[in-house]
Amino acid sequence: MIEEAFKTFGKHSFQHAIFYSNQDCLRFELSEGAEFDSRISMFQTALTRTTDVLNTVFEKSDKVSICFAFAGDSFIENLSQFKEIKSLGFIIPKKRYVHSEWDEEEEWHRNYIFFTIDKSELHKLLFGCLANELGISPSFWFSMYVFDVKLGVLAHPYDDRGMDLVGPNKLILRRIYKHYNSWLLNYDLPVMRQWFGAL
Repeated sequence: MIEEAFKTFGKHSFQHAIFYSNQDCLRFELSEGAEFDSRISMFQTALTRTTDVLNTVFEKSDKVSICFAFAGDSFIENLSQFKEIKSLGFIIPKKRYVHSEWDEEEEWHRNYIFFTIDKSELHKLLFGCLANELGISPSFWFSMYVFDVKLGVLAHPYDDRGMDLVGPNKLILRRIYKHYNSWLLNYDLPVMRQWFGAL
């Protein structure tokens, strides 16, 4: 599963700031437009937008694949994060694939856990991922990637501020680009217009 995911999307798509290491990538602004004096409003806006986009992307997928990526010399170091995930009412499936490698640039071990879930479970993980920077609990700081290899699309909601969408399925990316154009991050919109055309 790991090799297939890395081959389909490239290992760089399971790193940070994947918008800047890919072409034909979309970047969404999630909590923009919310009442910025209210963390709850920001969270609700981010969760609604992320859910809407991913429901459209994966509308024909009964299952989606998840990758958690995090630093540390052992999983024990991150025990508190696994407890947070469990507090979300989510149990990581027993059938999972683990990979760890030394990151020379960052000088730490980068760990990966890959598994597949029913799409109906995704909302729990989105809650935890988007809540972290806003101080809402339960939440976790692991980087999370949601993807479907056969579909050819990968999403990286990095926190309440934004989400990147990438993959070899340019047809879906173009459709999402047009349908959700008002949620695209204005700062990076000129680059997206070069890739996908004027809106």
